[in-house]
Amino acid sequence: MRQARLLPLSLIVAAALGLPLQPTPAAAQKHSESIESAASDTVIQREGAADDEVTLEFEVEDWVETKTATVRIAADLAVESGRFGAARQDLVGTLQGLGTGAEWRIVDFGKMGDDAGFERWRLVAEARVPEASLADLAGKTKEATKPGRALTVASIDYSPTMAEREAVVDRLRARIYGRVAREIVALNSAFGNRTFRIRMIDFTPNYRPQPQMMGMVRSESAGAAKMADAGGGLAGAEKARLSARVILAAVASGG
Repeated sequence: MRQARLLPLSLIVAAALGLPLQPTPAAAQKHSESIESAASDTVIQREGAADDEVTLEFEVEDWVETKTATVRIAADLAVESGRFGAARQDLVGTLQGLGTGAEWRIVDFGKMGDDAGFERWRLVAEARVPEASLADLAGKTKEATKPGRALTVASIDYSPTMAEREAVVDRLRARIYGRVAREIVALNSAFGNRTFRIRMIDFTPNYRPQPQMMGMVRSESAGAAKMADAGGGLAGAEKARLSARVILAAVASGG
């Protein structure tokens, strides 16, 4: 009589519970060998002909100029308790009436302490003021000073604005595009059996203009007030640079 073959207990339990059966080591090895065999048959091939490439590097620069300045006016207020809101609105109205044509905003304020029922506050207002309005700004702030409110020009910063910087960067980028276009024409003329095209233009991360001998920030003092009163010729400028790495490519041919 033929002897019955007993199954391992783990397989009997797995079958009873409906669990998936794990492959035996021999089956797993066979499956692994089939995957390696399939992978060894995979061949990566290039589609199409390789390109001829020309790599160029460009760097252009220009001046960023401005005819305005960021002005900060400090105001020291002494107001009755609970009257700070009204005093602040009155200050903004006074600044708008200085005749600069600028829009003033309160950028900082803090309470300094109480004295005999009064609250003392220090506020700082900021605006971008045209150069033509800087000459008599110190005098106008002095005239706007009154009991309980003292105004002074805290600083004048002649650095160009972000919009002025970006406008110059746009012009520099257009100059690089023009030079690239001329290079393509020259290459196609020199190699008549090629048709070059732009593969890549990579503007370096430091393309944004960096201040060059600029950043003239003058704190308010007797000398600074005289400088502001002097008026003309104070427009600021800084150097902007833009560099790019360009790859031009053409389909290679036998000629």
